[in-house]
Amino acid sequence: MNKKILAILALLIVATSIGAVSAFDLADLFGGAQNETVTIDGVDFNIPDGFEVDPTNTTQKAVESLIEDGAQIESKGYVKGDTAIGLFVVNITNGLTNEQALKVMGGDNTTINNVTGYLKKDGDITLFNFEKNDRIVVISSSDEKIIGDFLIA
Repeated sequence: MNKKILAILALLIVATSIGAVSAFDLADLFGGAQNETVTIDGVDFNIPDGFEVDPTNTTQKAVESLIEDGAQIESKGYVKGDTAIGLFVVNITNGLTNEQALKVMGGDNTTINNVTGYLKKDGDITLFNFEKNDRIVVISSSDEKIIGDFLIA
């Protein structure tokens, strides 16, 4: 009888150990990959899982007029399938204040994830422009719904 109890206990210990290891692996799988934080010119952005760097930065067109006006811009682009997003941090150098530049850029006053700025449609691209850390931040995306996923308030 004691041997049966010891055998059952041994099996339970082995099963519990295997279950604990499996649960750890499953947590990694189902917990999802961790989002990445990227800093561009002092502004932090969240990069959701699955987005990869877009070496061509296809959304660069969204800020071409600012570049022509002499603004200094640092940017990164990301893609996931058919969805492209551009993250731009702009230092206005043409004498306009950030507030004036945001008004010139236009859009509807909007708050996304506790960040207040201006939302504007430009063809197939949606722009969300706001001020942070004494810079203008422009997020351009082919999918308006994901803009909030990149914001860190």
